[in-house]
Amino acid sequence: MASPMYNSSMLAKQTGLAKLIAVANASLRFACATAIVGMFLGFEIADAQGVENRLRMGTPSGKADASRVTWQPKTSANPVAKRRSLVSQAATGNVITEMPSEPLIQRTGQPSDVRQAGFYGGCDCQGPVCDCSGATCGAEPVCGIETQYIEPGCGVEPMCGFEPSCGYEATWGGEAVCGTEYFEPGCGAEMACGACGDYCDGACDSVCNVQTFPIFLPLLRIQWCRFDFFAGVQGFKGPLSFANTDGTNGNDRVGSGSFGFYEGFNEGRSLKRLFGWDLALQLGARATQSNLSGAEFTSEQRNQVFLTAGLFRRVDYGLQYGLVFDYLNDDWYFQSDLTQLRGELSWVSNQCHVWGMQFMAGLGDDTSDTVVRNAAGSNVSSTITFEPTDQYRLFYRRLLHNAGSWDAFAGWTDQDDGLLGANLSLPLRQNLSLATGASFLIPNEGSNSGGNQEESWNISLGLIYRPGGPMGCGRYCRPLFDVADNGSFMVDRK
Repeated sequence: MASPMYNSSMLAKQTGLAKLIAVANASLRFACATAIVGMFLGFEIADAQGVENRLRMGTPSGKADASRVTWQPKTSANPVAKRRSLVSQAATGNVITEMPSEPLIQRTGQPSDVRQAGFYGGCDCQGPVCDCSGATCGAEPVCGIETQYIEPGCGVEPMCGFEPSCGYEATWGGEAVCGTEYFEPGCGAEMACGACGDYCDGACDSVCNVQTFPIFLPLLRIQWCRFDFFAGVQGFKGPLSFANTDGTNGNDRVGSGSFGFYEGFNEGRSLKRLFGWDLALQLGARATQSNLSGAEFTSEQRNQVFLTAGLFRRVDYGLQYGLVFDYLNDDWYFQSDLTQLRGELSWVSNQCHVWGMQFMAGLGDDTSDTVVRNAAGSNVSSTITFEPTDQYRLFYRRLLHNAGSWDAFAGWTDQDDGLLGANLSLPLRQNLSLATGASFLIPNEGSNSGGNQEESWNISLGLIYRPGGPMGCGRYCRPLFDVADNGSFMVDRK
C-alpha cells in the first residue's frame, strides 16, 4: 500500500504536465491561425501591386507575367532641389571662399537685385528704391551682427505702425550685401500704404504715430518720427573769445576758451509728395549756453542760437548733394547776427564709402558795440566788426548700420588757414546714438604773431534720440547736414 505522501506527489506532477500540454496546444492553434491570415493578406497585397504595375507598364493583365514585374515608385514631374545652408555645406567639406552674389534667403516678392540710385522717377514698391528703409552698411554677418539682432525692434518701432500684422517678418531684408534693404519692410507693407504711387515718403509717414496737442483750433499735429533730438556738452574757442580791454590798442586782448551745453533738433521731409521733386527738405535748431561763470573781462553768460534750413538729395549710389542756409545769433559781450551758405557735393559708392567736398561761404558781416572790464575793474567800450569764415573741406565718410557714420576732413579757409577735423555718429541702440566731433582751424599766423588768438576749435560730445528709429522718415529724407555749430560756423574778426 503506497504512502499518502507518494500519491500526492505523483498527482501534482501529472496535473502540471497536463497544464503544460494544454498551453502548448493553445499556442500551436494561435500560430496556425496567424499563418493562414498572413497568407491571405499577402496574396491580396501581391495581387494589388501586380495590377498597379501592369497599369503603369501599359500591359494587358491577361498577358503580363507578374513574377517579372517590379514596382516603380511615383516620381514628381518637377523635382525640387534640396537647399543646403552654408553651415551644412561646410560640415561636409564644401567651404566657400567668398560671399555669393545672390541673397542667401530668397522669398516670394522680395527683390534679389540692388538698385544703386536714389528715388528719382518714383518707386514701384518692388525694391530698395522705396523711401522706407536704409542700407545695411556695417550690419553684415561678418561684422558681428548676428541673426538675433534682426528683430522687430531693430529700427521698426511699433509706434510707427510697423506691426507684424503689416507683413513684417523678423528676418525681412537681412541680406549680407551692402546697400540692400534695411530691416524694415519695403514700401507697400505698411498699415495704411497699400501702394506707393509716385512717392514713398508720404506712404511711410502715414503710419507714423502722430501725437496731437490741443492748442486752440486747429489742432497742432506733430509727427515725431521725423525728428532727431540731440543734447550734449561742448568746448570751443575763436577770435571772439578774446576781448579788447584797452580802448586805444586793439591788439591788447585777453580771453580764453568757452565750455557749456547744447541742445536742439533736426527734421527731414521729402518734397516728392508735394512738388514731385527728387529732393528733401531739412530744418533744425541748436541752442548753446557757455561761460556760465563769465570770463576774465565780463560776467555775462554766452548764449547762441543756430538755425539750419535747406534742400538736399540722398542716394544709395552716385551723386549726392545739398545746400543749406545757416543763421547764428551770438549774445555775449557783443551782439551779432550772421548768416552763411553751407553745401556738399559727394559721390556715394556701393560699398558704403562717400567722398566729397563741403564749403561754407559767409553772406556778410556785422558790427556791434562792446562793453568789457579791464584789469583795474573799469568798463571799456569799443566797437567790433566780424564775419563768417569761408571754409573749404575735402572729406571721406564711412556709412555704418542704423544710420551711423564717421568722417574725416582736411581743408583750408579764405585766409589761408588750415582745417582738420573728424566726426562720429555711433548707434548705441535703435533710437539712441552717440555723437562726437572735433574741428580745428590752424591759423597762418605764427605762434609769435598772435596765432593763439586767431586759432579756432570746437569739440562736442552728446547723444541723439530718434523717436522713429534710425530711418524715422525714410532713408532719403533723413537730414544730410547737421545743424550748424561752432565748428561748421566759425567767425573771425574783420
